[in-house]
Amino acid sequence: MIFTIVLLIFLAITFLVLLFFYIFLAVGMFRTGTPFIPRPIRYQDKILALMELKKGQKLFDLGCGDATFLITAEKKYGIEAIGFELSLAAMIISRLNVFFKKSKAKIYYQDFFKADISQADVIFCYLFPSVMNRLSEKFKKELKPGAKIYSLAFAMSDWPGAKMIYLDEEKKKGKFYIYEK
Repeated sequence: MIFTIVLLIFLAITFLVLLFFYIFLAVGMFRTGTPFIPRPIRYQDKILALMELKKGQKLFDLGCGDATFLITAEKKYGIEAIGFELSLAAMIISRLNVFFKKSKAKIYYQDFFKADISQADVIFCYLFPSVMNRLSEKFKKELKPGAKIYSLAFAMSDWPGAKMIYLDEEKKKGKFYIYEK
Protein backbone atom coordinates (compact mmCIF):
# COMPACT_ATOMS: atom_id res chain seq x y z
CA MET A 1 0.00 0.00 0.00
CA ILE A 2 2.77 2.45 0.93
CA PHE A 3 4.68 1.52 -2.22
CA THR A 4 1.61 2.35 -4.33
CA ILE A 5 1.18 5.74 -2.64
CA VAL A 6 4.87 6.59 -3.07
CA LEU A 7 4.72 5.52 -6.72
CA LEU A 8 1.62 7.66 -7.35
CA ILE A 9 3.24 10.68 -5.69
CA PHE A 10 6.39 10.17 -7.76
CA LEU A 11 4.37 9.90 -10.98
CA ALA A 12 2.32 12.99 -10.10
CA ILE A 13 5.44 15.05 -9.38
CA THR A 14 7.10 13.82 -12.58
CA PHE A 15 4.01 14.72 -14.58
CA LEU A 16 3.86 18.22 -13.06
CA VAL A 17 7.56 18.85 -13.70
CA LEU A 18 7.19 17.79 -17.34
CA LEU A 19 4.01 19.82 -17.73
CA PHE A 20 5.69 22.98 -16.42
CA PHE A 21 8.74 22.34 -18.58
CA TYR A 22 6.63 22.10 -21.75
CA ILE A 23 4.60 25.14 -20.74
CA PHE A 24 7.84 27.13 -20.33
CA LEU A 25 9.01 25.92 -23.75
CA ALA A 26 5.69 26.93 -25.35
CA VAL A 27 5.77 30.37 -23.72
CA GLY A 28 9.35 30.82 -24.92
CA MET A 29 8.33 29.92 -28.46
CA PHE A 30 5.56 32.50 -28.50
CA ARG A 31 7.87 35.16 -27.05
CA THR A 32 10.71 34.53 -29.49
CA GLY A 33 8.95 33.29 -32.60
CA THR A 34 11.30 30.30 -32.63
CA PRO A 35 10.85 27.02 -30.76
CA PHE A 36 13.68 25.43 -28.82
CA ILE A 37 15.11 22.89 -31.23
CA PRO A 38 18.51 21.47 -30.31
CA ARG A 39 21.16 21.85 -32.98
CA PRO A 40 22.06 18.65 -34.81
CA ILE A 41 25.05 17.46 -32.78
CA ARG A 42 26.48 15.60 -35.78
CA TYR A 43 27.39 18.95 -37.39
CA GLN A 44 28.84 20.64 -34.32
CA ASP A 45 32.53 19.89 -34.91
CA LYS A 46 32.32 20.78 -38.61
CA ILE A 47 30.55 24.07 -37.82
CA LEU A 48 33.18 24.97 -35.25
CA ALA A 49 35.97 24.15 -37.70
CA LEU A 50 34.37 26.31 -40.40
CA MET A 51 34.06 29.21 -37.97
CA GLU A 52 37.86 29.28 -37.52
CA LEU A 53 37.55 30.62 -33.98
CA LYS A 54 40.61 32.14 -32.37
CA LYS A 55 41.46 32.39 -28.70
CA GLY A 56 40.04 35.55 -27.14
CA GLN A 57 37.33 36.16 -29.73
CA LYS A 58 33.80 36.87 -28.55
CA LEU A 59 31.21 34.41 -29.84
CA PHE A 60 27.56 35.39 -29.38
CA ASP A 61 24.95 32.66 -29.78
CA LEU A 62 21.53 34.20 -30.37
CA GLY A 63 18.93 31.82 -29.00
CA CYS A 64 21.57 29.61 -27.40
CA GLY A 65 19.14 26.91 -26.21
CA ASP A 66 20.89 24.48 -23.89
CA ALA A 67 24.30 26.21 -24.45
CA THR A 68 26.00 22.98 -25.53
CA PHE A 69 27.42 24.67 -28.63
CA LEU A 70 28.77 27.62 -26.64
CA ILE A 71 30.32 25.42 -23.98
CA THR A 72 32.08 23.27 -26.59
CA ALA A 73 33.38 26.34 -28.44
CA GLU A 74 34.61 27.96 -25.23
CA LYS A 75 36.44 24.87 -24.02
CA LYS A 76 37.89 23.84 -27.40
CA TYR A 77 38.98 27.26 -28.71
CA GLY A 78 39.39 29.48 -25.62
CA ILE A 79 36.88 32.02 -26.86
CA GLU A 80 34.60 34.21 -24.76
CA ALA A 81 31.19 32.57 -25.08
CA ILE A 82 28.04 34.65 -24.64
CA GLY A 83 24.53 33.33 -25.15
CA PHE A 84 21.10 34.92 -25.18
CA GLU A 85 17.98 32.90 -24.48
CA LEU A 86 14.40 34.01 -23.93
CA SER A 87 12.83 30.64 -23.24
CA LEU A 88 12.89 30.20 -19.48
CA ALA A 89 13.11 26.41 -19.69
CA ALA A 90 16.00 26.48 -22.17
CA MET A 91 17.77 29.18 -20.15
CA ILE A 92 17.56 27.09 -16.97
CA ILE A 93 18.95 24.07 -18.83
CA SER A 94 21.74 26.18 -20.34
CA ARG A 95 22.78 27.61 -16.97
CA LEU A 96 22.77 24.13 -15.45
CA ASN A 97 24.96 22.91 -18.34
CA VAL A 98 27.37 25.81 -17.80
CA PHE A 99 27.54 25.05 -14.08
CA PHE A 100 27.98 21.28 -14.33
CA LYS A 101 30.46 21.46 -17.20
CA LYS A 102 32.45 24.14 -15.35
CA SER A 103 32.23 26.53 -18.28
CA LYS A 104 32.93 30.26 -18.27
CA ALA A 105 30.16 30.87 -20.83
CA LYS A 106 27.76 33.66 -19.92
CA ILE A 107 24.08 33.05 -20.55
CA TYR A 108 21.67 35.98 -20.45
CA TYR A 109 17.92 35.69 -20.08
CA GLN A 110 17.39 38.49 -22.56
CA ASP A 111 15.80 39.27 -25.89
CA PHE A 112 18.70 39.32 -28.35
CA PHE A 113 16.94 42.07 -30.33
CA LYS A 114 17.53 44.31 -27.30
CA ALA A 115 21.03 43.05 -26.52
CA ASP A 116 24.19 44.98 -27.33
CA ILE A 117 25.99 42.85 -29.90
CA SER A 118 28.54 45.48 -30.94
CA GLN A 119 31.46 43.65 -29.25
CA ALA A 120 30.83 40.33 -31.04
CA ASP A 121 33.56 39.01 -33.30
CA VAL A 122 31.39 36.06 -34.31
CA ILE A 123 27.62 35.53 -34.21
CA PHE A 124 26.01 32.09 -34.42
CA CYS A 125 22.30 31.60 -35.14
CA TYR A 126 19.92 28.71 -35.60
CA LEU A 127 16.76 30.74 -36.10
CA PHE A 128 13.82 30.79 -38.50
CA PRO A 129 14.09 32.92 -41.70
CA SER A 130 11.65 35.55 -40.43
CA VAL A 131 13.85 36.10 -37.36
CA MET A 132 17.04 36.11 -39.43
CA ASN A 133 15.60 38.75 -41.74
CA ARG A 134 14.63 40.92 -38.75
CA LEU A 135 18.16 40.51 -37.36
CA SER A 136 19.72 41.63 -40.63
CA GLU A 137 19.14 45.33 -39.85
CA LYS A 138 20.47 44.91 -36.31
CA PHE A 139 23.61 43.26 -37.67
CA LYS A 140 24.15 46.05 -40.21
CA LYS A 141 23.77 48.76 -37.56
CA GLU A 142 25.56 47.21 -34.60
CA LEU A 143 28.27 44.79 -35.69
CA LYS A 144 31.81 46.02 -36.12
CA PRO A 145 33.53 45.66 -39.50
CA GLY A 146 34.95 42.19 -40.00
CA ALA A 147 32.44 40.51 -37.67
CA LYS A 148 31.21 37.19 -39.03
CA ILE A 149 27.72 35.76 -38.85
CA TYR A 150 27.07 32.04 -39.18
CA SER A 151 23.58 30.68 -39.59
CA LEU A 152 22.61 27.03 -39.52
CA ALA A 153 19.80 26.12 -41.93
CA PHE A 154 18.31 29.58 -42.55
CA ALA A 155 19.53 32.52 -44.61
CA MET A 156 19.09 36.27 -44.43
CA SER A 157 17.47 37.22 -47.72
CA ASP A 158 18.97 40.70 -48.04
CA TRP A 159 22.63 40.25 -47.11
CA PRO A 160 25.10 40.71 -49.97
CA GLY A 161 27.99 38.31 -50.46
CA ALA A 162 26.53 35.41 -48.51
CA LYS A 163 28.21 32.05 -48.84
CA MET A 164 26.23 28.81 -48.45
CA ILE A 165 27.77 25.40 -47.97
CA TYR A 166 26.38 21.99 -47.16
CA LEU A 167 27.64 20.48 -43.94
CA ASP A 168 26.93 17.09 -45.50
CA GLU A 169 28.10 17.70 -49.05
CA GLU A 170 27.45 14.12 -50.17
CA LYS A 171 23.76 14.19 -49.25
CA LYS A 172 23.30 17.93 -49.88
CA LYS A 173 22.04 18.41 -46.31
CA GLY A 174 22.77 20.83 -43.52
CA LYS A 175 22.78 24.28 -45.15
CA PHE A 176 25.23 26.61 -43.42
CA TYR A 177 25.37 30.31 -44.26
CA ILE A 178 28.38 32.55 -43.77
CA TYR A 179 28.22 36.36 -43.77
CA GLU A 180 30.76 39.07 -43.07
CA LYS A 181 30.14 42.66 -42.11
